[in-house]
Amino acid sequence: MRLAAATVAAVAVTSLSSCGNSDAASDSGNLTYWSMWTEKEPQAAVLKAAIADFEKDTGINVEVQWQGRTVLEKVAPTLATGKVPDLVDQTDDKLFPTLAQPGRARDLGALFDRPVDGEQQKLAQTGVQRYMGHLRKSPDGARAWMVPYEVLSVGLWYNGADKRVKPPTTWDDLLDTCASLKKEQRACIAVDGDQGAYTAWWLDYLVDRIGGDGTMAKAIQDKTGAGWDDPAVKDAATKVAELVDKGYLIKGYDASKYPEQQNRWAEGKAGFVLNGSWLPTETGKFAASGFDTQFAAFPLVGGGKGGSTTNVRLLGFSVPKQAKHADAAEKFISYFMAKRHLGGIAANAGNLTPRDDIDAPKGLTAVKKTLEATEPREQLAGSTPDFNEKVLFPAYQDLFFGKTDADGFVGRVKELHKAYAKAQG
Repeated sequence: MRLAAATVAAVAVTSLSSCGNSDAASDSGNLTYWSMWTEKEPQAAVLKAAIADFEKDTGINVEVQWQGRTVLEKVAPTLATGKVPDLVDQTDDKLFPTLAQPGRARDLGALFDRPVDGEQQKLAQTGVQRYMGHLRKSPDGARAWMVPYEVLSVGLWYNGADKRVKPPTTWDDLLDTCASLKKEQRACIAVDGDQGAYTAWWLDYLVDRIGGDGTMAKAIQDKTGAGWDDPAVKDAATKVAELVDKGYLIKGYDASKYPEQQNRWAEGKAGFVLNGSWLPTETGKFAASGFDTQFAAFPLVGGGKGGSTTNVRLLGFSVPKQAKHADAAEKFISYFMAKRHLGGIAANAGNLTPRDDIDAPKGLTAVKKTLEATEPREQLAGSTPDFNEKVLFPAYQDLFFGKTDADGFVGRVKELHKAYAKAQG
């Protein structure tokens, strides 16, 4: 997934030294924070402002390093030396294998039971709790191995001003609209084929819509590869192949380079694009005159067992168990999760937050409403970036580019999955 770059009175901070962590650090006046953002990004500006206020209000010094997206690649070696940062942030799919799965993430569950800094309500009462249930479980039983501060979601985007394009409730609705657009010699679906996740979201959603929520995760997590034999996988792959075979995908998608096709969608060259909540920011300057960017949940499949779930990816904080200043890190998390600070993620960085009482930024109101009306689901649940690049994307690309059929995809993904699992030991 690509992450968009466009993306008070002083209050005494209550001590938040964590319960349930036998290695809890003593109270500290310092904190080392390694961030996934680069210094000039909007999210970094929001965090900088909060850090300045935090230092002033608490007297705790924050040493921040703007590491960028490879932050966890730099954190991983420190886990063996003990010289870890006190606070890190990244997406949930990357934090899990680096910190939570090996039991190296501090349990932050106690933070949800306490009032957010300077507020009456507990963190669990702000809406954040809604997104915690879908997170993968930490083997060591930690209640919360991360605290999310930004929410990304994936759904169908369309031009609300285009009367020929209406949000589909069912898969058949989508096919009907695609057929109508094809008669007008218009593309139905835009997608940048060089983005593995962007193409795989179609399969990801369809498998769970057909087989029931969690079907895709079971296939990914079954090391024998047998999970791909679930009939829902072949059915979903068949539906993807139909989009390809009927010419419903925008011409040139299989040779395009991001962000070519999503920009063509904004220019009105295609009816839909399955993309993330960062899309309005990325495509805004390319939008045709009068273009009304709208978001809809992925359609249901007739006869399917799955419900109206919506893909989410969370960005948030984790604290390594070995952190020497974990108490200060927890204080900062509580401080930043306060509405007066977290609100900057929406107002200044143009992204959604997990708090109910923070308004969505322009263009994302429908996304926020959809998330509040449906159950969140982790996109490509159970996968890791390494698994996707070595197993899922290579096998699926042949299907999405029309080089194989549903049976060919199932056979290939099982083959690659077994080889991957064997190499992992």
